[in-house]
Amino acid sequence: MEKRTHWFIGVGALALILFGPGAVWLIRMEFKQRRLDRQLAELKATREQLAAEEARLRSDPAYVEGLIRTTFKFAKPGELVIPLESSSSDDKAR
Repeated sequence: MEKRTHWFIGVGALALILFGPGAVWLIRMEFKQRRLDRQLAELKATREQLAAEEARLRSDPAYVEGLIRTTFKFAKPGELVIPLESSSSDDKAR
């Protein structure tokens, strides 16, 4: 190895001996900070999506009606509902 490489290894070893526990703690905190920053970004994106959904639910009656019809399989009186997809309970009954 070159003299320069030996010098870097020596300085690195000395730094680990002097600052080892603190350096390990610092590296762990850096990784934790990055993970928390990613989680925060994901939560902010989710919050924005939920805020947009709330605004639509408050302002768009047709959207609310569509959600109720599809989620709870509701129909207006006199309407005939024809299911286009077979549910898993229908498949089990056959």
